[in-house]
Amino acid sequence: MLASPRARRVHSGTSLRLDSRPYATSALLAASCALWVIFHARPILYFELALIGPLHGDWWKLFSTQFVYLNGLYAFVTLLAVAIFGWLLERRRGPVVTLVVFLGAGATGALVASAVYAVPFVSGGNGAALGLLAAWAVPDLMDARAGNYYEGDLLGVAAIAALLLVIPYARPEASWLAGVMGAVVGLVLGFGMYRLDSPER
Repeated sequence: MLASPRARRVHSGTSLRLDSRPYATSALLAASCALWVIFHARPILYFELALIGPLHGDWWKLFSTQFVYLNGLYAFVTLLAVAIFGWLLERRRGPVVTLVVFLGAGATGALVASAVYAVPFVSGGNGAALGLLAAWAVPDLMDARAGNYYEGDLLGVAAIAALLLVIPYARPEASWLAGVMGAVVGLVLGFGMYRLDSPER
């Protein structure tokens, strides 16, 4: 199926960098896997890195909690989503944007959960993964809304998003609020980049 001239203009500002390597995504995955091994060797580290209870000035936990997991299935699903959408976003936007979206979405979700709950429990990167997914999906969502051609599989994206959103019902350390806020941050950042590509919109 050939894209219309308008559709080709839509994607001109978000062209894929086919020769780029996913350095940022690989680093995020490597950090999570390394901390999984380290904290299972020394369990006390989990309580030093995860956001459990009020921050009390330990602001770094807003970032470190995104890399630590208690459950292997939760880690697998989340890291798979990070691998897919981090790679796709990095091909489109580069490593710096990918890191900003991941850390920004995850930290914002953890901060909101910390502000809402008296004793917050936030662990893992479900919010960060949803942020990457949402930021990557914005151009396709806007094209679908306008009736233009788009390249992605929005049904597949929706299925992965739904899985990430229901994980907190099975794993209490996966905060649903952090996940929702991560998705919102991803949408906001994605829409901002979309508008910058085509200011006339």
